[in-house]
Amino acid sequence: MSERFISGEIHKSLMELRQLQYLNLSSNSFPDSNIPEFLSSLSNLRYLDLSSCGFDGKIPTQFGSLFHLKYLNLAGNFLEGQIPRQLGNLCQLQHLDLSYNTFEGNIPIQLGNLSQLQYLDLRGNDLEGNIPSQLGNLSNLHELYIGDVKIGDGGQWLSNLISLTHLYMTSISNLYHSPQIIGKLPELRELSLLNCSLTDIFFLSLRPSIFNFSTSLTVLDLSQNTLKSTVIFQWVANFT
Repeated sequence: MSERFISGEIHKSLMELRQLQYLNLSSNSFPDSNIPEFLSSLSNLRYLDLSSCGFDGKIPTQFGSLFHLKYLNLAGNFLEGQIPRQLGNLCQLQHLDLSYNTFEGNIPIQLGNLSQLQYLDLRGNDLEGNIPSQLGNLSNLHELYIGDVKIGDGGQWLSNLISLTHLYMTSISNLYHSPQIIGKLPELRELSLLNCSLTDIFFLSLRPSIFNFSTSLTVLDLSQNTLKSTVIFQWVANFT
């Protein structure tokens, strides 16, 4: 049985559904199409999922006017350009997934305005520069997935993410003292630091006693680093 998708044009007649709160078009087929700007006129939307649809082009800046939006998923498309700073206007947003596109440029500092955000996924893009310290304002954030950028501010902003339970970082080569900060996050359950140039020498320079997540951490993934000895077991010795 062949797979079937919704495809073709997303018609402007959707604009007539003024009270629409939930729109899920994920895993359909709209290749070589931009995300329709008119979706921003659906001002009552709470949930918008356009993931894995084959969209290209840029995120419409008009999406910054969807003030009631709590869930936005644009993952797995071919979206490009910079992440619009206007997304920082979505003050009720709790879930933002922009992963596995081709976004470039810096992470906008305005994402630090999303005080209700609980889930943020930016991995699998072509972002550059430092992670802005303003992300430290996201004290309600539970899950953070990010990669291929620099940590920024020595990672001090991470210490403010007191609700964080899942932290996934990949290909971040300037962690320096950040693991000491990460180790003090009180609710952390899953930690992945993949391909982050961590070495035995780095862990030998740390005191195991500085880490206090022995009662919360359940998953630790340090794969694709250059750890060659058993020194890492000293770091995790107190884990229960």
